[in-house]
Amino acid sequence: MTGQRRREDERGVSAIELVLYMPLLMLVIVLAVQFSLVYLAQSAASSAAREAARVARVTGDPEQGIRRGNEFAADLGGGTLRDIEVTVEVVDGTSMRATVSGRANQLLPYEIAPRVSESSEGRIEQFEQDTP
Repeated sequence: MTGQRRREDERGVSAIELVLYMPLLMLVIVLAVQFSLVYLAQSAASSAAREAARVARVTGDPEQGIRRGNEFAADLGGGTLRDIEVTVEVVDGTSMRATVSGRANQLLPYEIAPRVSESSEGRIEQFEQDTP
């Protein structure tokens, strides 16, 4: 008889546990997806910075690097980055540094996604003719 009474007392316990744990589980899922979106945006910014620096180093023109960085960041991943800013600067007259920054996409309407920024730097390429 005590076994029967115990089962009756525990009826509905799993439903109550589900109600208590579900908000926490949903929060963990949303945070994991948001973290993934930020990581993806960081990778996109890194790729766009490398591309902008490559074009600027090869052409020697920071403006062309900025244009290519903006195009590349906008096309990459179907809009992975928002509010994109690209800067290219000459460093010590021998190198170009490109910096791409922007915001990651977000799941919630609150501003919880940080601004991501990545830089890439390399020497300006100089082509010389072969000498016989």
